[in-house]
Amino acid sequence: MKTRTKLVHGGTRRSQYGEVSEALFLTQGFVYETAEAAQARFIEAGEDEFIYARYGNPTVAMFEERIAALEGAEDAFATASGMAAVSGALTAMLRAGDHVVAAQALFGSCLYVLEEVLTRFGVEVTFVDGTDLDQWRAAVRPGTKAVFFETVANPTLEVVDIAAVAGIAHDVGATVVVDNVFATPVYSDAIAQGADVVVYSATKHIDGQG
Repeated sequence: MKTRTKLVHGGTRRSQYGEVSEALFLTQGFVYETAEAAQARFIEAGEDEFIYARYGNPTVAMFEERIAALEGAEDAFATASGMAAVSGALTAMLRAGDHVVAAQALFGSCLYVLEEVLTRFGVEVTFVDGTDLDQWRAAVRPGTKAVFFETVANPTLEVVDIAAVAGIAHDVGATVVVDNVFATPVYSDAIAQGADVVVYSATKHIDGQG
């Protein structure tokens, strides 16, 4: 399936009414035919079964499947904001004493998470010039758990060599987390180049607003 087709049809879910455009499910809860059915779903919901809008609904599931298809990713998970995606991706894999290497050219809120939030919980962060591979090589070490950079930096537009940095990171067993918000999967196949986790603010270029 080509990229343009994935953009239009990836993850498409249609209701019994056969709508052409994606339906917006505004419900917060879902109906269960019996108490036993409710219990079973709360214990282990199936792929097309939903419990509560906080955890997902058909609209969000379709969005996640489309993003995963565009990225060539195993799966996708939607959050309430781009910064929730960034902070969630990093905090899920880090704990006190871990080390992160990050490009210094980053969106201001990303810098805040790295400089103020992660360090508050005992994570050490080293910043490097994202375009200088020698700095990446010098900064990573056996205790480095993750590297983080924007594929195209906001707002400087510096471009990081994804494959090269991913190779450096993987040599020490680090997870490569990239923010692909400026390039989008249309222009940057980050996972194919070695990224392990790709994050977005979906209210920017990926939905056409910039």
